[in-house]
Amino acid sequence: MRAIKYNPPFLRASAAAALLFGFVVVSPAQRSATLRLDSTNGSRIQITWRSGSIVPSPGLQIFPGYQVHRSADLQSWTPIGERFAGGIGGTNKAFSFVDGDTGQELGFYRLESIVELPNADLIGENLAQGDFSGGDLFGADLFDANLHDANLRNTDLSGADLRFAVVTNADLSGANLFAAKMLGADLSFAEAKGADVSFADLDSATLFAAGLRQADLRFTVLSGADLRFASLHAARLDEHTLIDSKWRTIWEIVSQGAAGRNLQRADLSLADISEADLNRADLRFADLTAAVAIQSDFSGANLAGAILRFIDLRGAKFDTNTVVDAKTRLIWEIVNDGAVGRDLHGKDLSSAVLAESKLSSANLTNVNFTQTFLNFADLSGADLTAAVLFNADLTSANLSGANLTRANLRGADITDTDFSGAIFSNTIMPDGSTRSN
Repeated sequence: MRAIKYNPPFLRASAAAALLFGFVVVSPAQRSATLRLDSTNGSRIQITWRSGSIVPSPGLQIFPGYQVHRSADLQSWTPIGERFAGGIGGTNKAFSFVDGDTGQELGFYRLESIVELPNADLIGENLAQGDFSGGDLFGADLFDANLHDANLRNTDLSGADLRFAVVTNADLSGANLFAAKMLGADLSFAEAKGADVSFADLDSATLFAAGLRQADLRFTVLSGADLRFASLHAARLDEHTLIDSKWRTIWEIVSQGAAGRNLQRADLSLADISEADLNRADLRFADLTAAVAIQSDFSGANLAGAILRFIDLRGAKFDTNTVVDAKTRLIWEIVNDGAVGRDLHGKDLSSAVLAESKLSSANLTNVNFTQTFLNFADLSGADLTAAVLFNADLTSANLSGANLTRANLRGADITDTDFSGAIFSNTIMPDGSTRSN
């Protein structure tokens, strides 16, 4: 028995190999099937397989349709036989097809799985983690349905009713959502790069940290939508796109650039402005609280008086002409150049994003890390004597060999933190207890 892996919707097998060895073809996720080829009466090839639901249990069981294709060279494929219909409900089914016209010594077969559910009634159904990629859900009624973590890549959802549906963490890349109704839907962390969302209604929808790069948002209703941390880079908006002024400004910054632009007192908080050209921009007194500014260019920008708590400056560009407070410049230096062995004692590094920073062997005595993100940071061998890490995020941080004498970690997140060889002496732990070793 021989196995080869292919991505759905096509599963392939060689007739010659099948006759000699038997053949199994495996594909990932829910669109998988085991394809077997056998010789019958000399030149006839019998192809058998068993279907599986595209939605895993305990979700609604949905079975795709199938079409067998044949090729002599793995380049040109021809459908053969009738299409096998899919359906909603039931259990796994066995299928069999006999090709009685091989006409060649060497042949290849592939099995196309087809999801065709136009105008389907799927109100309130559990479709979590389902693989609908490339499928037809035109006009489907998915009101209040659960599509969490579903694969909807290149799926036709035009005119579908997704009001109040849960589409969190779903892959909608390249999907057709033309004129879809998505009022109140939750698309948090969904990826919709290149999707056609034109004429769709996303009024009051949640698009927290959603990926909308290159999405078509013309004539789209986004009024009242939660677009915090959503990526709007190179998305297509027009004057008919209904979107709050804050998010239109964010879109302009990341899609058109803002070099030299007057953004005084602009609200850029909780926004994804990564990779933005803010060279020489006037950002005085602007609010950039928790802005994601990864790889953004602040060369010559004026950030005097700006609110910069929790701004993520990894990969960002500052120069000598960037006007910014000393604390933020130090944070920028640490996240981009590291601070291995550096003397930072007594510094205020509170409410900062120092994730993945290199701080090994640094002098961090009496440093204020209150509410700072230090997840995945390297603090190995650092001296954190009397450091304040109140409510800090130390998830997966490396504190091996660190000196935590009298350090205050109350409320800190120490999930998967490495404390091997660390020194504890009157150290206040996250639960308020005191630890000494």
